[in-house]
Amino acid sequence: MEYIDIVDENNIATGEVEEKKQVHTNGKYHRTVHVWIINDKKELLLQKRSATKENHPNYWDISCAGHISTGETAINGAIRELQEELGIKVSEEKFEYLETLKSIKNTKNREFAYVYLIEINIDINKYIFEDNEVSEVKYVYYKKLEKLVSSKQKDLLMHDEEYSILFKYLDDKYSKM
Repeated sequence: MEYIDIVDENNIATGEVEEKKQVHTNGKYHRTVHVWIINDKKELLLQKRSATKENHPNYWDISCAGHISTGETAINGAIRELQEELGIKVSEEKFEYLETLKSIKNTKNREFAYVYLIEINIDINKYIFEDNEVSEVKYVYYKKLEKLVSSKQKDLLMHDEEYSILFKYLDDKYSKM
């Protein structure tokens, strides 16, 4: 079982700890990490959620995402999730913090997502899916992904505010090169 810390509507820890499934059942605020991987070709890694996932099976999604476990920092949660979902080890200094987003997807899933970007070049065949959460991955040029998002691609999970922040950050970064 995975236990996570409960926070209030301002992202302040309440001191409560609950099992992940219970947090969602009770609609309590909690913390997650979203990690975007980009390579030197300006391609973002997308993961396809496993057919066995409870929510949004077979949808393309963020490179890596997950809940921050009890007592864990956001960075440590991100490092752990990358290892669990994609089989890769990434050091803390590789992470670029983008923003923390308050998300209320519904009354049962209320979270604060710590959004990071990492620039690494890993061959698509080097990713390992040990936890059965991911069925495949692919790289997509970030401008192409931006078009897929704007056209509301049906098999792509929508994170409108997050995509907006990510694409603005990448446009600003690459326009200076």
